[in-house]
Amino acid sequence: MDHNLIGILKAIAELEERLTIEEALWKITNLAFIVFNAESATIIDVSQKPYHFVAFKNVDNIAASVLEKHLSEGSVGGNLEVIKDTQKPLIIPDTSKYGFWLKVGKYPLSWIGIPIILDNRVSYIVNIDSYSPNTYNEDFWEIALVFSELISSAVKKNKLVEEFFRTATLDKLTEVQTRQQLYHILNKNIDRYRRYGSRFSCLMLDLDKFKYINDTFGHEIGDKALVAFSKALKENLRQSDYIFRFGGDEFLIKLEEADGKEAFQIAKRLRETILSINIDGKINLSTSIGIKEYKGESLEDFLKSLDEALYQAKKTDTGIMITN
Repeated sequence: MDHNLIGILKAIAELEERLTIEEALWKITNLAFIVFNAESATIIDVSQKPYHFVAFKNVDNIAASVLEKHLSEGSVGGNLEVIKDTQKPLIIPDTSKYGFWLKVGKYPLSWIGIPIILDNRVSYIVNIDSYSPNTYNEDFWEIALVFSELISSAVKKNKLVEEFFRTATLDKLTEVQTRQQLYHILNKNIDRYRRYGSRFSCLMLDLDKFKYINDTFGHEIGDKALVAFSKALKENLRQSDYIFRFGGDEFLIKLEEADGKEAFQIAKRLRETILSINIDGKINLSTSIGIKEYKGESLEDFLKSLDEALYQAKKTDTGIMITN
């Protein structure tokens, strides 16, 4: 039997397993790579701007970061907007005839874009690349349509399962993930880092002077502060990011496909949001944030570094500290 066909059947079977959305997207990237005999493949989250990569295969991290920057500026990405409007695959046999592509490092000379449709809107786009012109043409249209239906169905199913388990494991007060889930999720991220080089960063943050708030104004106000704090975090992060209550007033945020610099910018934005919160006209909230990009260490050492960064953040004027 054709080994390529065996690989395809195995990859399709894996999509039937119970997966997180992140895991499903990585497996879809690998499946697209095999099915279309691609030279590279990526998935971009287009559910909200700025668009960002959530999975990739055989793609240079630096080129991906540069492309993300240009996507956020709107200077490239017209091909993605076409797919969002039509909700259909787009095939471009020769990309040199279009201005959609940023010519950084290796870039596709022939391309297929395939939508993943959730709730009647395009949430993700699979990018399938060849470095030779005219590799892909209209002969691929039917398989691209079927592939779109297959992967949209798989992601929808896993999204429903993930939402169920997320809800079932939420902290009752703040409605974010528990510390127990943190170890499960981060260990999966560490595994993807070691297998694929998939990057991620974490923020560890707490409410400044939380003990004083509880002692002075009572636990009811303290609980209100925690609820307002967690609500602000949820409203200012992407769906692909995770928020965990680490303990007491301490929280951890996992930022998917974010390096330290990107995490720092997110931390600045979150801190500005928290500083604008007032509870019952009595107290203004404030937070300190430690930042660490994962670099291959053990989970225990990673969390220790984050905790130390948070401790050092409390000594700074900005309230933010990033550690290597």
